[in-house]
Amino acid sequence: MADMRSADDRGDRGDTAARIGTLMAGILMIVLGILAVLQGISAIDGDEVYGPVADYSFRWSQSSWGWIHLVVGVLVLISGFLVFTGSALARMIGIVLASFSVIANFLSLPFHPVWSIALIGIGMFAVWALCQNVGPDR
Repeated sequence: MADMRSADDRGDRGDTAARIGTLMAGILMIVLGILAVLQGISAIDGDEVYGPVADYSFRWSQSSWGWIHLVVGVLVLISGFLVFTGSALARMIGIVLASFSVIANFLSLPFHPVWSIALIGIGMFAVWALCQNVGPDR
């Protein structure tokens, strides 16, 4: 059976879904940023967050990992708030920074696998949500 809704009704529904996707991506990025900041502070403080891993290519000091996560976390947190503006540039920056967060958590996977996998999942979902709202008409 043919779709009896008008083109305007379908367009409104698409715009609403795009706004919800952007809102969800912004919230996920804020959560991701806060968790990364806490992870970074914990590593810089000298807690035993990063255990010893033998023969790992990215064997940096605990403080180095802490600063990496802290800086990336702050940038992701800020860009999460910028995503709420609805700007295409803010979404692009959000995609790049959330991807950097995913990469940083992938590289620290041997040190704390469960935490890293959780943050990788949140980051990938944020990237996916930001990519859903990309296009010239949005």
